[in-house]
Amino acid sequence: MAAGIKDLGVPPVDPYVQKELRLEYKNNQVKVKMDNRDIIVAGLKASTVRDARLRADEDSFHLEVDMYTPAVNLSGKYEGGGSYNALNITARGTYHTEMTDLVYTWKLDGKPETINNDVYIRIKSFYMRPDVSNMNVQLTNDAPESKELTALGVRLVNENWKILYRELLPFAMHNWNKIGTKVANKIFLKVPYNQLFPNN
Repeated sequence: MAAGIKDLGVPPVDPYVQKELRLEYKNNQVKVKMDNRDIIVAGLKASTVRDARLRADEDSFHLEVDMYTPAVNLSGKYEGGGSYNALNITARGTYHTEMTDLVYTWKLDGKPETINNDVYIRIKSFYMRPDVSNMNVQLTNDAPESKELTALGVRLVNENWKILYRELLPFAMHNWNKIGTKVANKIFLKVPYNQLFPNN
């Protein structure tokens, strides 16, 4: 799937390109709003499938796929601002994030749907929550008035990346659910169930 499946309209997944993503985060005195553009995710084609489990009947479909990815690189452009108590920061530039040793499970839930006498699966949700062994963030800032503060922020993020990752994971999971459901349905709604899973 790295290069996509043109006949089914499945986009390339490595690199995967997302035009934009808006992030709003608030926790006590910390507030952040960031618009991300031209997001590129690379590294998924090196993934391996460790195990898979399927549970399906006439009314439901549940597929789990255990995955391992050595490294994922995320890059893009950003513009936004944040505040901590009375301190306000605005910034714009580019970012690059590298995550290594990702262990995760895809969980797809759906329902059978009959179309022209063939049974297909309509995926309703896609779940993924990776465990990551390490994460490193690099950030440029084209706003001169906040360069020193963002440099300090990047250093603190890299020293405490596990906390940041845990805090931002719900936002990422929401985004993955939308993307994963959309991509999965391009396959599951175009290829009949008995062709995808001939032994079930």
